[in-house]
Amino acid sequence: MEKRLPGKVRRAVRARYYDIPPRAWIGKRGLDEGVIEEIKTQLEKDGILKVEIRKGALINTGLDRQALARKVAEMTDSELIDVRGKRFILFKPREGWEKYLRKLQRKELSKEKREEKPVKKVKLDIAQFRRKFKKGRD
Repeated sequence: MEKRLPGKVRRAVRARYYDIPPRAWIGKRGLDEGVIEEIKTQLEKDGILKVEIRKGALINTGLDRQALARKVAEMTDSELIDVRGKRFILFKPREGWEKYLRKLQRKELSKEKREEKPVKKVKLDIAQFRRKFKKGRD
């Protein structure tokens, strides 16, 4: 599965959500329909989800943690953000991938358009400046 999110966005999401508690668990039944449906429901609701892999899932599926996390991301059409130990984070934009990626592109284009312009140098006549502000002090 190809990575859809740029690295900058991926790092920002990882930094913001690394400490959320897991709300879905993959147990000894492995990747059955009930688990996948629950993960899809949670992703539609919140857009981000931390999933915990139990030891029984690793034994029954025969996959390692990284492969299991990639498979779940592929089955739920979400982006795998991070795998740490027995937990991994999935991200799926609530508005859909096409709309979300278009929004990211527009944001990047607007940053490019807002380039800094050089500051104009103003020639200052000291004598005129002193006369102007001397009048105000009288």
